[in-house]
Amino acid sequence: MAGRVVACVPAWNSMQFIGPVLDSLAQQTYADLDILISVDLCDDGTAEYCARFAERHANVRVIRQTRRLGWLGNANALLREARGEFSFFAFHDDPLQPAYVARLAEALEKHPQAVLAFSDLATLDGPCGYDVLDGVSERFERCRRVFHQMGPWWVPNRGLMRMQAVRALGGMRRSLAGEYAADLPWLLRLATLGPFVRVPQTLLFKNLRRTSLSASWRSDRWNRAALKLACMGVIREAGFAPLQELYLYVEMLGIAIGLQRLKPLRELQRLLLRWLCGRSGRGLGDRRSTLRSTSGRDE
Repeated sequence: MAGRVVACVPAWNSMQFIGPVLDSLAQQTYADLDILISVDLCDDGTAEYCARFAERHANVRVIRQTRRLGWLGNANALLREARGEFSFFAFHDDPLQPAYVARLAEALEKHPQAVLAFSDLATLDGPCGYDVLDGVSERFERCRRVFHQMGPWWVPNRGLMRMQAVRALGGMRRSLAGEYAADLPWLLRLATLGPFVRVPQTLLFKNLRRTSLSASWRSDRWNRAALKLACMGVIREAGFAPLQELYLYVEMLGIAIGLQRLKPLRELQRLLLRWLCGRSGRGLGDRRSTLRSTSGRDE
């Protein structure tokens, strides 16, 4: 298997609903696609179902885990095995439109500095688009918006990633909150390396099941604080100037205690943010380069 794009399918106890997702992958119009399925240890027949699917499709490979890895470990196992130029997570209950891979690959080809391309999606509640990063080219501002979880921040995690960036990061990390929302620090780390490109078409259906893994996560004060600490660690590693880091942390505190509701403070915030972004490269720039260090390209 040596496709240019690799669909990474982390599967666990999904025999009852993985079929439409696998069928949607088989129906992709993009020809140079491999499908890599990692079935975490389970006993509901998921592995056997995926094996039968692989028998019918030459571009499919199934990895059957012999011990329970959990969502994060299973996802990282897939990223280690992916050999393509681009990859994406095809979650086991979210079917794709046939043009999904073709449209996102086209977006990355048009924007060689971008590390990720993603589409809008649909849910039972209606369409869902993440336009928070539209038109944002400055690295600090991009990371700031992801850091503060503006909008439906989780949408880009279903996008097509440039594997050069993925390999540079080395996979997702477990925080003090365990697997809870581990995709947020992951997306933030990707955002430090380059822009995200949005394809404003609904190319994916997101199933929000009561039995979904994310539904089992406890969004309590401890887990939210642990998640924010993980994101602060990403910002520290990103090499931003000290004043930029300080601004993010002060802004985080202001959001927590509700100071942003005060109009004079919002105006001051906008002026300070404009100054910090404008000063990048003139004494207040990043202390560390982004993807340029490995690819020679950046925004």
